[in-house]
Amino acid sequence: MKSYPDLFSSHRSDETKEEMVTIHDHLKARFAFTRQDLEQVLGRLKDSDLPWAPREGMPTIADLLLEIANKEKETLVWVQKGVWPDEDPDAFDTQSATLHKIRSTFGLLRTATYAYIDSLSEAELEESVHSPERWWEAMRQTECPLSEVLRNIAVHEWYHTAQLVTYLWLRGDDPKHW
Repeated sequence: MKSYPDLFSSHRSDETKEEMVTIHDHLKARFAFTRQDLEQVLGRLKDSDLPWAPREGMPTIADLLLEIANKEKETLVWVQKGVWPDEDPDAFDTQSATLHKIRSTFGLLRTATYAYIDSLSEAELEESVHSPERWWEAMRQTECPLSEVLRNIAVHEWYHTAQLVTYLWLRGDDPKHW
């Protein structure tokens, strides 16, 4: 995969044709950019932080990390099998997971996501996918391109990464000093 800056910084000359940036490139760049932020948060955490939440009734740090992992796992199953996997087990157990196990799970899921993206043509990535009724990421539309479904895995990850940044900030770990 081209690195993110390389996607947009190549120069065109008369003798060299610029390689076109593909949907695959854009998706992988979005995933890499988003994961970079999550990794920065993970680097600020210890295993003992996983059960912490700012207030009773709010999701713990482990819960938010599980939400990130489960969404990627569930979405991959849905787009490959056509059925939302309501009964599948969670990506990891929040009570026994360690940061090492969570990072490993994230790595395996992202490898599977990239493999799935790589298995598709540009045309397949643009095919419409009917959205499950409860899937809000479709922006209240009944269908959207498969590439948008995949892109929303990263959007979802970023949303919860921002929550985790807020949790850390509430504990005095100012992200402006990271």
